[in-house]
Amino acid sequence: MSKEWTKADLIKLFELMIQYNSPYLKKQGFRQYLDRDQNLFANQVLRESTGNIAYKTVDFKVDENLSDNEFWNRIDETPYNDLIEDNAAVAIMKMAEKLRLLN
Repeated sequence: MSKEWTKADLIKLFELMIQYNSPYLKKQGFRQYLDRDQNLFANQVLRESTGNIAYKTVDFKVDENLSDNEFWNRIDETPYNDLIEDNAAVAIMKMAEKLRLLN
C-alpha cells in the first residue's frame, strides 16, 4: 500500500533533515529530477520547515527570574537569529501598514 504524502508530512520530513544537517538538502542531485513547479514547491516547504525549526530553537519558558540579558542571549545564540530578526521586521512592517503608519 502506498502513502499519499501531504504538505505537512513533507514539512516534518524537511524539519528532521534540517535538524540533523542532512547533506541532501544542499546537493543539486536532490532536486535534479524535479520540474520547475516541483522545485518551487520544494522551496516553499523548505522555507516553512526552516521557519518552524528557527522558532523551535527559541521556544523557551520566560519567567520573572530570566533577566533581559539572558533572554536576548538565548535569542542571539540560535543559528537562525538572522531569519528570526528578518521575520520580526517583516511582521512589524505589516503591522505598521495595517495601522496606516507608513506613507
